[in-house]
Amino acid sequence: MENDNTSNFSSASDVLPMLDYAYTHEQTQATTGYFSCVPPEGLNFDRALERLEAAPMDDFLHLHLLKLLAGKAQDELNLLAASCYDAASNEFTRPVLAALLAERALLGAESPGKGQGFCASFPPDAAERLAAYSPAVYLRAATLPDHAIAAAWSALFRANICEHHSLPRPDEAGIASLFSGELLDATARRMAEHADALARQHEKLKAEAWEPWQRPPAQETYLRAVDALMENGVVDGPEMRHEASLSPIALLRGWQVDIAVTSGAVRHTLRGKATAYGRGLSLAAARASYAMEIVERASAYVSVGPGDGTTAHAGTILGRKTELPLTLARFSELAEQGRAALDPNLLPLEAPYTDTPLHWLPASDASGATVLVPAQAVFLFCNLDEQALFIAGGSTGLASGNIMDEAVVAALTEIAERDAEATTPYSRTRCFMLRSRDQLIQSLLDDYAACGIRVQFQDLTTELGLPVYQCFVTGRDGTVARATGANLCGARAALAALTETPWPYSTAQNKPPCPSASGLAGLPVRVLEDLPDYSLPSPRANRRLLESALSAHGRSPLYVDLTRKDFDIPVVRAIVPGFALTAEWDRFSRPDARLFARYAACCL
Repeated sequence: MENDNTSNFSSASDVLPMLDYAYTHEQTQATTGYFSCVPPEGLNFDRALERLEAAPMDDFLHLHLLKLLAGKAQDELNLLAASCYDAASNEFTRPVLAALLAERALLGAESPGKGQGFCASFPPDAAERLAAYSPAVYLRAATLPDHAIAAAWSALFRANICEHHSLPRPDEAGIASLFSGELLDATARRMAEHADALARQHEKLKAEAWEPWQRPPAQETYLRAVDALMENGVVDGPEMRHEASLSPIALLRGWQVDIAVTSGAVRHTLRGKATAYGRGLSLAAARASYAMEIVERASAYVSVGPGDGTTAHAGTILGRKTELPLTLARFSELAEQGRAALDPNLLPLEAPYTDTPLHWLPASDASGATVLVPAQAVFLFCNLDEQALFIAGGSTGLASGNIMDEAVVAALTEIAERDAEATTPYSRTRCFMLRSRDQLIQSLLDDYAACGIRVQFQDLTTELGLPVYQCFVTGRDGTVARATGANLCGARAALAALTETPWPYSTAQNKPPCPSASGLAGLPVRVLEDLPDYSLPSPRANRRLLESALSAHGRSPLYVDLTRKDFDIPVVRAIVPGFALTAEWDRFSRPDARLFARYAACCL
């Protein structure tokens, strides 16, 4: 049994003091900011490690130490490795440190316990034994028997989906299959069985007498949101223009992250400045875009109050209109208690969930029934006293709206968008050029062309039937700038993809254009206004349409109401079990069976 040296941080008290993390910007890629959570400068490596051994599931501190290890010299790493493993007794005397070192070796392309590098002295089963001492997914993912195969496929699909490289035929890829031919055939049949469900449901619901709903003007939405943000001291700094996307009007604005979490041994604050982006064809639309983005993000960074010391009440999400108590339990324990809960293995995980204790909170299904879901699948930068389910939790399915039904529709369409992007190979046969009968939009398309920017699209619509389009611009160096949009109205989906594409564009006369490569030649032309439109008169009707289509495909969405008391603007996190969450590929990604089924169909 490993020596669990996790209780020596404070001899005076079992309760750790609050640790103040700074929410720190690391880099921005394609208008997406990447942040890290940095502890105080005075917390050196040894003290930080001592703290982590007292609270080994503190993901923020764990990642910080992993980053510090990446900068250490080989001789320092050798000494650390020697200090945490006793070869004579085959015991890890400091398993938390050993887990960090094993991850450092893994991420540095070494294999712990395989006779190389600073972890050469570790036993061959080091990764399996140490996985429980890390909140991160890396060791659990790396010990899967097909990890190398999945990594090879992920690299191939990343090159195709993100860089538009051609795919070989499946039998010529030189990589063992992750799925049997029978499973892929069955997957393809299921995908095809209800491919017309959304169109059929649309015809049915269109005949019903829905009370029409008029969306408030963008300026009204902006003012409501920015007033709430200003009143609560969330906005930080002035509104500024940026020219990093194809949007004719693009804005950014800073806002403050400020949360405090008490969760078992994990006790911390997180403070710092984040940035929201707004894009649109008008100033009001761009302003509403960034203001509502701040509302939804600020609603997903949450403070957690302490529980009563029992697993039944392991804390509370603070400041919500709807009570969100936390329950600490294994999934099997919830099942034994007869409580409806989402099996984490129905989510797209890099490593299977192995029934470890998690924090759960109530969600609602489409009928309004309560279903418990993992808290970390709901919130952003969620650092609770538990192992992580994901390498990096994202914002897919997080949305705000003027009313809750509008927020739900936005959340569901975003989930479908990310799923389509992650499960549809790039194929020239699905690409097209766009033109419009709208004079304003066509003039914008013409101006791109005059600037030497070749704007092209790929149809990513899946078996769900929801219009999904990806806009892309190929650089002269071969890089691909791309963005995806989904909407019941195909024209809105295409325009969303267009305005979010991270290619520099300026309407200023004194700014030189940034020409692209010539792109694909001979593509068909589609008219914006002729793209499919399944939208109905109200968000309520659109929500019912999407839920009906998902149900036809065996998908049951779940919703968590994140609306803050102080903002009083609807925000929801939707989860659709079985759908992919991101097309950001790395060597720990697990390609979806539907991606392989589509890949096989492309090669017929």
